[in-house]
Parts: sequence; C-alpha cells; structure tokens
Amino acid sequence: MKKYFIFAVAAVVAMAACTKTEIDETVVPEKKIGFEVANYARQTKANISLANEEKIYQFHTYAYQFPKLGNPVDFMNVDIFPWNVAGSTRTQITAANDESYVISEWAPAEDYFWPKTGYINFYSYAANDTSLNPTESVDGTKKAVTLTYTDKVIDANANILVADAALRYSNSNSQTYNVDDSETSGHVTKGVPTLFHHQLAKVKFDVRARTTEAKKSENTIWKIQVLGTYGTGADEIKSTIKPINKGSLVLTNTDALAADAAAQTQAWTLSYTDATDVSGWRPSTVATDKEEIVFLSTADIASAPEVLTIPVGKIESVDASNKAYDPVEILALRSVMPQLTANVAFTLVYKVQALHGTTVFMEEIRTVGIDAAAALGSIRLGNASGESPAPNTVASWLANKKITYHIIIDPISEKVTFDPAVEDFDPIDADGAAHSDTENDDPNVNEGGII
Repeated sequence: MKKYFIFAVAAVVAMAACTKTEIDETVVPEKKIGFEVANYARQTKANISLANEEKIYQFHTYAYQFPKLGNPVDFMNVDIFPWNVAGSTRTQITAANDESYVISEWAPAEDYFWPKTGYINFYSYAANDTSLNPTESVDGTKKAVTLTYTDKVIDANANILVADAALRYSNSNSQTYNVDDSETSGHVTKGVPTLFHHQLAKVKFDVRARTTEAKKSENTIWKIQVLGTYGTGADEIKSTIKPINKGSLVLTNTDALAADAAAQTQAWTLSYTDATDVSGWRPSTVATDKEEIVFLSTADIASAPEVLTIPVGKIESVDASNKAYDPVEILALRSVMPQLTANVAFTLVYKVQALHGTTVFMEEIRTVGIDAAAALGSIRLGNASGESPAPNTVASWLANKKITYHIIIDPISEKVTFDPAVEDFDPIDADGAAHSDTENDDPNVNEGGII
C-alpha cells in the first residue's frame, strides 16, 4: 500500500504538469513592437525621411511598462530605425542607401515584444543632429516625464521634433507594423502611434519691384538691386536679420488617466509660458547669441537678374521676355528658434537707378531700418492702419510654422512693404494633394507621422 500511494502522488503531479503545459500553449503569440510613423506622408525612394523636407533616419524612444502586478519598470531606451524587409532580408535604411529602398517598418535594431499583461507608455523625439537631443527624466511613478532642451543652438538646418506621448498601449490594442501598398511608395500603417510635431519655425525672404505710380514710369526705366553689403570698414552696412539662435525648451507629459482608460495619444505641456516665451522656448538674453544672417545680393543669385527692372510703361519688374518675375529669394528657407519678431533686428540695403534709355540720371542707396536696424516686428507690413487692405502682421515666429516675407520695393514712392505668409509645415502629404480619407494620406492626429 505504501508503494502504491507514492506512485499515485507521482501520477497526480505528472497530470498537473501536463495541464500547465497545455495552458502555456494557448496564450497569445509573441508580437513584435513596431511604430506607426509618417503613414500619410509618401515614402518614396527619393524621400523616405520622418519629415517631408529634412531627412531623419532615426528617432529615440523611452518606454515604461506597467504590469498587472508589481511596480512599473523601464522598458525601452532605444533608437528606432526605418527598415526595408524583403523576404528574410532586413536592411536598415540610411542616407547612404535611401535611393535603393522603401520603408517597410519602423522598429528598433533588436526585437522587443509586447508583454502579456499590463500596458506601456511611449515617449519619442527626433533631431537631425544629436547635439539637439533633450535630456529625459522621469519621476518614481514612471508616469511623469520631462524633456529638457538646454541652451540649444539653432542653425539653418536644425530640426527638432517631439511626438505626442502614446499612453496605455498593450498587446490587446496594438498591432505589429504593416505596410499599405495601395500606392507604389508604401506607408507604415500599424504599430505604436507616433505623431511628431516640429519644435522650430522656418523663415525665408524674397523681393520684387513694383510701383503703383504708372504715370511716373511712362518714360523711365527703374532698376533696383538688393545689396548684401555696402561700404567698407566702419561705414559698412549689411542687409541682415539678427534672430536669437540659442534657447531652452522644457516639455512635460503626465499620465493622469483613469485606471480603466483606453489607449490614446497625449500632447506635451509647455513649462515656459510667460509673455516673452514663444511656443515654450525661452530665448537666451546674451547679446552674442543673436545670429547675423546676411541677405544675398540679387547680383549673387544665379537664377535671378542682377537688378530688378521695371521697364518704361510697366509697373512691375520683368525679365527679358517682358514677363513678370517671380519674387527673387534673398534668404532661403531656414530654421529659426520660435521668438517674438520684436526681438529680431532687420536691415535692408538696396540701390535704385532711374534711366532714360541707357542714361542713368538718378542713383541712390536706400535702407530700410535707416541708420540703425529696425525690429522686424515694428516694420510696417502691408498698408498702414485705416488703409485698404488692412496691414498683415506677424508678431511671432511660432513652432511648426513656415513664414515667408514677400518684400515689395517701390522705387518711385520709396515705399517698402512686407506681405508675410504663414503656413503649417506639412498640412497634407508630400505630393501636395488632398486625398480621400480612405487613402491613408490625410493627416490624422490619432495615427503616426509628422504634422
């Protein structure tokens, strides 16, 4: 009887072990974690970057896991890359090979899998220069995250992006990455929603010549030339803008959702919000942190005439075929730190000539800003108050905006007007066309991409 009892216990233990094995075999299969990035922006062989204009081939993600039981833990602190997958071959896409591949997925170099219980919070940012990356900190609960950009120097090509936090994502509500091949470019359409926002602004300046005083131009040719510099030594004058190119930004994001809250994305909170801060940026107050950006002389622009010419009887600058010129770009689109335009010094120097035939009978050097630079925000934009149309003003350079200043020089009235235009970075997809909602090309704040 004693031996029989021992065998019976062994049999019960064996049966229990078999039962446990069968339960393990029925759990949800492993799912790799991927990221949904730029699903509405066309990913072509010539443009497979995060943004439609600046190529960025990686972003960084911090992620924190909140298991069903136990304390939250650090889960990811990794770079995420674009990959091309062809059969069993997986190739990382870089600046060196982007002409040969199309993105199939965004994922880390090593596989990460969704945990079986609980959820994960994801925080992602990107930059085209590692010196522009923030420092990241998290409190003891793993639910309050801060990104700090301290004394960042913003040059012409600087690009800083931060994605909305992706909170409460888990195995049950997230899908592994996938590519929508409905268009030849392909779109990464599944994974952790990763919607990036530009944290900088961009500006450019162009110029054209135009007059409203047609009668005074009936017998006169007018020529206008923008001068990058004029004079020498102490008497030198430059056509410039002087924005602040150094500043700090602090962003916070706190998961204060209810325990049973659904997965969702959440915007960041700006820490700096006083009257002198724009888009959360706190500009440097050091005088040397203003950058002198010199405009191009029209004579230095290969695609433009040396001078802008208003022929006899015309009111606008034309080319040799008597066709009106498009504005001549004297400062190409470049990144700037968001700031009040009242802080931006501006000077424009240009030469005006009046001719009868080939004979010059008047020549003047004129400036906007006169002897000292004017603040860009104080310069008369468009018409004065009470005139029609009303003046068009831009008080601030805001994050995620492009600002174009169209400068119109009237050589007869000596009036220079500004017609600024403001647009979002990427209001629709890269080909510039709106598509139906079913084509996955329109911006959707609940999906990944750049906006």
